[in-house]
Amino acid sequence: ASLTGSGCHAHVSLHEPGTGKNLCQGGAPEMHGLSPLALSFTAGLLAHAPALTALTNPTVNSYKRLGARMTSSGATWSPTAATWAGNNRTALIRVPDEHRMELRLADMSANP
Repeated sequence: ASLTGSGCHAHVSLHEPGTGKNLCQGGAPEMHGLSPLALSFTAGLLAHAPALTALTNPTVNSYKRLGARMTSSGATWSPTAATWAGNNRTALIRVPDEHRMELRLADMSANP
């Protein structure tokens, strides 16, 4: 429980019904390419992070993983705060590219 452990994450994207067009892309580079709609969706996830935590981290060790110290390599792979960022694996929401977001909150004991 004192180690960061492995986590579960979900790649999330928004698509237009019917056409399947990706609605996440098209934003400014300083917003990691996310569209205003995708930024609004991201803000909603962050606003509801406490409630989502109750669903995606069902055990005591789940919460210990979220507060684990950095490893000897200096890396931690679990989110440490309700934030979003580009290619930063300590953020609750990571934006690897303009096509999707990565929700990094859940751990492996979650049953989605």
